[in-house]
Order: sequence, then structure tokens, then C-alpha cells
Amino acid sequence: MTMPTGSSGGLPRVATIATLAGRTEGFLKVLAAIRPQVDHVFVYLDGYKTVPSELAGLDRVTVRHAEQHGDLHAASRFLCLRELARPSVVVVVDDDIAYPSDYVAYMAGVLELVGHRAVVGVHGRILMPPHQSYVNDTTLIHFAQALEHPRHVHVLGTGTCAFVSSHFDVDPRRWDQTDMNDLMVAIEAQRRGLPRIAVSRPAGWLRPYAENQPDSIWARAQADDSERSRCMRALLRLYA
Repeated sequence: MTMPTGSSGGLPRVATIATLAGRTEGFLKVLAAIRPQVDHVFVYLDGYKTVPSELAGLDRVTVRHAEQHGDLHAASRFLCLRELARPSVVVVVDDDIAYPSDYVAYMAGVLELVGHRAVVGVHGRILMPPHQSYVNDTTLIHFAQALEHPRHVHVLGTGTCAFVSSHFDVDPRRWDQTDMNDLMVAIEAQRRGLPRIAVSRPAGWLRPYAENQPDSIWARAQADDSERSRCMRALLRLYA
């Protein structure tokens, strides 16, 4: 399978990550993999009392405490959009996924192919009738599985998504839900007329460092998906 790459039209490439206290080991692996691929990295520390010593003196890295902006938690990673001086390719990453060395170039290349007018990603969900449960009424495209051809999806996993900031200039402080990033991004994108596209890739291009962690947002969703189901139906109404 040929993996496209692109120049992104000369746009800077920026990565942004929010990391939970207790996940420092995985976060540092992600940072080491992603930082050489971008012009700048924004790091939002969620629940950290001190800044990890490994971040001291790193160039092209901006460190913020998520708590400075209220209870945004993972949504804090979208705050970087308020700090960008010019349109940029923004790649949102998680602290528990192994990203390959061509990840940012590939995602930027896909964005260029669609004229920058989409949100692209690796992990995706297609919402299925009867649209009662966000957990159960979906077809999942997992980030670790192969996908031969790009596919339109309703919802992308934000930890594997990318977009151009000038087309998706959102402010998470205005979201009514800050622990449902995937759905909030899908709603914001649909309002802007931006499709969500799961990119083609071979199996294992992305790999999990860990899954189903007890402190994960998805673990809470499985326990009670009522609010996510409500937001899912709000998203679907935007298609009418």
C-alpha cells in the first residue's frame, strides 16, 4: 500500500497532547516519537503537580497545566488553537499510542489531497440505527486495524486526528461537554461542513501502548453512555 506524503502547502506542523498524571512513561515515548516530525509541540499536563524533568530545556515545546483553564482535561489540547500565529496543520495525539515516524507527514499529505477541508484520522466510528446507544450502536474502525481505502465516518477518535487550524478554529472552553472530545469535534466539524475521513493504512501502523485503562474516558462511557448518546443524536440531526 502506497502511503501519500505532502508538503501541506508550506504550513507549519504542530502536535498537541494532553497527558494524565500517572501516564508519564507512555507520554514521554509519544513525545519522543512525535517531536522530530513537527515544528512545535503543545503539552497540557492534566493532574501533574510538577512538570516532568524530562521536559526541561526542550526546544519547540510549550508546556501548560490543563487546570489553569478549568476542568477541560483532554479538551485542553485544543487550546493550542488560541496560540497559533498562522494557519497550521494540527495533529492531536494521545499519551498511550505508538505513532510511526511517518505519521505526521502522512496525515499532512492526506489533508493536502482533500484541500485541507476535512478532519482526518485513524480511529473512527460509524453510527448505526437505532441510534440509541453510542457504545453499542456503532461500527468501529480501530486505529490498529488495516483500512484499504479511506472511509467517511461520523466520529473520529481525537487522539488520532489532524486538521488545518484555519478551517477548524474551535475553542473548547465553549463546549458544554469537555470529556466527550470525539463527539464535540464531530459536531463542530459537521457545523462547518467538514467531513471526517478515516485514512487508509496497513495493520499495525499505529499500536496501543495500553488499552482499556481504568482512568480512560472510554471506561466511563461504557459505564454510562446516556449523555454521549444524546450528543450522538444531536450530531445526527445536523445531517438533516
